[in-house]
Parts: sequence; structure tokens; C-alpha cells
Amino acid sequence: MGNELMVFMVMVIVQVAFAGMIIITKLVMDSGMDPFVQSAYKPIFATISIAPFAYFLERKTRPKMTHSILFQIFLCSIFGITANQYAYFIGLNNSTPTIASAIDNLIPAFTFIIAVPLGLYTFTILKVCSMDFF
Repeated sequence: MGNELMVFMVMVIVQVAFAGMIIITKLVMDSGMDPFVQSAYKPIFATISIAPFAYFLERKTRPKMTHSILFQIFLCSIFGITANQYAYFIGLNNSTPTIASAIDNLIPAFTFIIAVPLGLYTFTILKVCSMDFF
């Protein structure tokens, strides 16, 4: 019972923090900050705050950085994070935090729509087991 309450409380705290981040971002952009500058500051701040934990806690277990891994990180950062942040901040600049929060929840649906044509996910309407994404 206590563990379930803790999970619930953490979930609520994360959602409140996420909503606060959206509202603060909207206020910053309304005061004149460019969305492209905002999307550059966000990953820089995240890297500075998370990198020490990753270095000290994972230094003995992390894999070697090969060219293939660095290229995959580059592709994920350009297409997965940067493009998403640009679209998100431009949309937030032109609308409300409520709409931005609702649109952000559509990312799994867009991922699914992209994954099916690329063959990363096989989808059969008649099979119940292929509907596990719902």
C-alpha cells in the first residue's frame, strides 16, 4: 500500500512539474525570447544537470563509444529531440499551454504512424495481440 502511494505521488509531482515548465516557457516566450533560443537552452541545462550523475554512477558499466553509437546519438538528437522541440516551442509560441500539453501527448501516436510504414511495427487488424499499443 505504501509503495503504491509513493508511485502515485511521484506521478503527480512529475505532471505538476511538467505543467509548470509549459507555463513558465510560455511566459518566457511572451516576454520576447525566441523559440529557437529556448530550444537551445533546454538541452544545455539538461546536460549540465544530468551529466555529473551519468558520469559518476555509470562510468564502470557504460559501453565504449564507437562511431556507430555516436552516429545513432546524433540522429536521435537531431530528429527525435531537436525537431520535436522546435515544433513544440513554435506551437507554444502561437497557442496556449493547454494545447501544447495536449499535443505533446500525441507523440506516441505519431511514433506509431511513422513506425508502421518503416516496418518497425507489424500491425494486423484481425490479430488481438497486435493491438497491444492501445
